Amino acid sequence: MKVIFLQNIKGIAQIGDIKNVADGYARNFLFVKNLAKPATADAEKQAEILKSKREKQYETSKEGAIEFAKKLDGLAVEIKEDANEEGHLYGSVNEKKITAALKEQGINLKEENVNLPQHLKTAGEHKVEIELHPEVKTSIKVIILTNK
Repeated sequence: MKVIFLQNIKGIAQIGDIKNVADGYARNFLFVKNLAKPATADAEKQAEILKSKREKQYETSKEGAIEFAKKLDGLAVEIKEDANEEGHLYGSVNEKKITAALKEQGINLKEENVNLPQHLKTAGEHKVEIELHPEVKTSIKVIILTNK
């Protein structure tokens, strides 16, 4: 079934894209969540408008992300966790804990912006990548201290 995407879906489509998808996926997921609609002749005209808006918004958000990246560059955040004598944490530090620690410093960031290939499980200093925009990435230091 040919559909027009009304919202960005990571790894699948951007706003205004016209793609063929499985009928069941379209009816049971995309249409129900208002993420897409059937591609009719009128809707295809609307898709062009959506694409132009998306491109303008993309450039605007890129500029904002560059400014925010400058603010984050070289930033260090400390997180205290329980650990054994060797420095292995009993739990782990994930995206949620990192964003909460950043929020305490007055920086609001979404969890999906923090790129962790795996949760941090050792005490010490870790470099964590932050993706603010598909073309704008920076990194911060996460220092995990142990509770004594």
